[in-house]
Parts: sequence; structure tokens; C-alpha cells
Amino acid sequence: MKFCIVGTGRCGTRLLRSMINAHPDVFVFNETHWIVNLHEAFGTAEMPFEDHLDILLRTRFVDGSRTTEIDVEDFRAAQAGGPARMTPAEFTDTVGRYFAQKEGKRYWADKTPDYGYFAGTLQTYWPECKFIHLIRDGANVVRSMSGHPGYKALVELGRQNWCPLSLDYRASTVGGRKHARSAFVELWYRRLMRIRNEGERLRPGSYMEVRHEDVLTSPAETLVRIARFTGLRPDSDWEQAAMGAINAKRADKPRADKMLRHFGDKHLALMRELGYAIDLPDAG
Repeated sequence: MKFCIVGTGRCGTRLLRSMINAHPDVFVFNETHWIVNLHEAFGTAEMPFEDHLDILLRTRFVDGSRTTEIDVEDFRAAQAGGPARMTPAEFTDTVGRYFAQKEGKRYWADKTPDYGYFAGTLQTYWPECKFIHLIRDGANVVRSMSGHPGYKALVELGRQNWCPLSLDYRASTVGGRKHARSAFVELWYRRLMRIRNEGERLRPGSYMEVRHEDVLTSPAETLVRIARFTGLRPDSDWEQAAMGAINAKRADKPRADKMLRHFGDKHLALMRELGYAIDLPDAG
């Protein structure tokens, strides 16, 4: 894994992934979750190829769909003659190279917001892996979380990330109830603080924070920062393609100021620390 994009979720990682995936050298997964499941099951041990593949195929989103759709028979054929047993890192590299080669690319990376919780673990597998923590105005994150079935499910189940729930998850009515906005404020806060704590324990120079708002307002400069951080080579065609991913439909909505009513002192303090101005709406 060359790098991984992480975040609280509902913070713009899908857009950033789309922009970076336009680079001619790197394929970026759009949320796997199964890497952590492989680690949970096998640690760093060598296990049969098919055992790894089984976990990949059993890892699901909240709607019950697979997180990674793969042509199983084509994948097996592409690996024919390869080792029968692999470590989780070796298997993941095999899958990453398979998708990268399909697109004529050299490297693979990942975009799974929840991996911010497991960055240290992932760096034991890939010591040179770097982590881009995408941060967005908490008011807008909370507004988006409160309408998303995955985050509703996390609140309802009292969990902070999806990875432990994703294995064999089947779509259900979980996440269908309404919850107080304050529950999503706390979820945003805990996820962000946990990722930052993980970043403090990573290898020096392997963690970077990027603001979603900067991606939208200063995309060229932000891409330059990311390219330097990750070691991606400059490419004018890439920059043009990445800019094309930002359009009027992707422009950030006006700030959800009303959400700030549900923020406590510690939440507002974090917002200020992140550089977001606080203008509390009038009550009523």
C-alpha cells in the first residue's frame, strides 16, 4: 500500500479518492475494510490464498453489498502458479496489483475512512505507507452523518467504526431509527480524535492532515502537497483530470450552522483548534 486516505467519514474522502485515482500511476481502492478483517483473523501468519479470498468476499457495506467487487475466476486465473499460502500483506498486495494492472498502473493505495483507527497496524504491514487524514467542518459532517444509514447504524449499535461489523454483515433495519444530533456530534468527535491519536504514533513524516475545504477552493495547491507527501510524480494531465472531478454539483453546501447547537464545549474547542470559526446561531 503506497498510501491510505482516512477520515471521520462524510468528510469528502470519496471526492479526494476520485481526484487522486485519476493519476496515471496509482489505483486507489474505494473502501475495502477487509484488510483489517484479514489482520483480525490471521495476524501476520501465512494462510491459504483461498482463506484470504473468502474474507474479502464476505466483507460488506451497510446495505449488504460487497465492499470490493472482484471477478473471482479471473483473479484466480491471474494468480495461477503463485504461492498457495500468503500473509495478509502479501495477499492484499496481490489484490492491489491485480486492480492496478487492470488500469495500467504501477501502484495501489486505499481510501477507507475507518482505517484511521488501524493506521499503526497497517504500517506494520507496509512500513513506508503514508496516511492522508481528510478533515471537514464538523457541522457539515454531522449533518451528513445524521442522514446516512451506515453512521445511523454505528450510533444505534454503539460502535465507532465499521470494520468489525463488516464481516458477514447482512442488510437489516439497524440504523432506521432517528437519533439525537448530539450522538453524531460525539461520533464525529471521537472518530477524529482517535485518528489524530493514531497519527501521533506513526512513523515520523507519514501522517498529513488535509482540509476538505482546501480541496474545493485550492485544488491545485492541495494536489501538489499530496503529490509531494506521497511521492507521486507531477503530471499535467492528472491535474487537469483531477480538476474535472470538482464541479458545481460537488461544491460544498453552505455551513450547517444549526448543527452547532448540538456541540458541547469540547466539540467547539476542537472546531477552533482545526481552524473553523464558530458563530453560534441564536436560540429559537
